Amino acid sequence: MTKKTSALSPSARKNMIAQVIADEVIDSQESLVSVLKKRGVSLTQTTASRDLVEMGAYRGKDRQGIIRYFVPQEPATPTKPKGSELLLAATASGNIAVLRTPPGGAQLLASSLDHSSISTLIGTIAGDDTVLAIAKSAQGGSRLIKEIEDFLVGTPVKSSRNVARKNSAHVKKR
Repeated sequence: MTKKTSALSPSARKNMIAQVIADEVIDSQESLVSVLKKRGVSLTQTTASRDLVEMGAYRGKDRQGIIRYFVPQEPATPTKPKGSELLLAATASGNIAVLRTPPGGAQLLASSLDHSSISTLIGTIAGDDTVLAIAKSAQGGSRLIKEIEDFLVGTPVKSSRNVARKNSAHVKKR
């Protein structure tokens, strides 16, 4: 029998989510919602997803190789995840930037970008470890990568600068 918990403030709910993630292997939003329900807290998957993004939670492998959620020790700003941890590589092709993340990091990165003020970004599509970011201009993928790097605290990522240089050199040769 579950004990009914009174309505929690967003802050108290996030603290409970952090505690659940620390205590148990939570590998999906569905399992988080289920465990919280057993603890007497009812919330939708949408609310759980938003809370996880705001907390800076991410999925990765633990020491036993099990994929699960982790919560950073220091509070994260939802629109400024650490670029060096979240964005591993980037490649441009036309108006598309293909962004590589650690396993489970794509949705956090995509959500952060979608809520950013990057003016050349139309939107994103996220998988598990890959994000497609769409630029407004037909050849804006390289510029979009530069803006994403700047957004992610100026952390350059593997290959993106080289891609930008190659694309610039290719355009000048024509």
